Amino acid sequence: MSASTGHGAGLPVGAGGSSAAPAPRDPAALMAAAVAGVLRHAAQGELPPFARTLGLPQAELAAMVASCLPPPAKEEAHPWPGAVSSAKYRAIADSTPAVFRDLSALLLANRSAAVNERHTAWAARAIAAASLGGRHLWQDLGLNGRQEVSALLRHYFDPLFQRNTRDLKWKRFLYLELGAAQGIPELRPPKCLNCDQYRACFPL
Repeated sequence: MSASTGHGAGLPVGAGGSSAAPAPRDPAALMAAAVAGVLRHAAQGELPPFARTLGLPQAELAAMVASCLPPPAKEEAHPWPGAVSSAKYRAIADSTPAVFRDLSALLLANRSAAVNERHTAWAARAIAAASLGGRHLWQDLGLNGRQEVSALLRHYFDPLFQRNTRDLKWKRFLYLELGAAQGIPELRPPKCLNCDQYRACFPL
């Protein structure tokens, strides 16, 4: 399947719906942007609090942040708010829902061959956390449109990417795949019912 026919071809690439596509980013840059987007949106309350941890032990999260996220300019806020006490971190991490772990595991079970394992694990956690938001997946990942989600999935999780032969919205497709694995037909993302574009993703 070519990148120009399906999996989001012709869809708006930015929050403003501009038709001018930005220059493509390499997979590592997309992964880092997704991690930063999830941490930023969790800190802003757009994603559940557990997303601030990405399901990682505190030391591992700090190492990931140091690896993925360059220091911001002085006038910019860092997407990771910094260290908190161990007790507070554990309390946040304890709120991690089972569906986050399940979706992360599904993604990792469908990882591409010969990709960076750490980057793949971080991408899986970012995607799983963002899927629990109330907006389109690309928005909660902090990416520039559905095309970038497609590029992220195609690089790190190509078996899943290739199975989306109906070009479904990515969040819907991932939950359908999870439901099929768990014996729950038509499993749907938890917050989609409240979206004003629900019928675009789930037509009658």
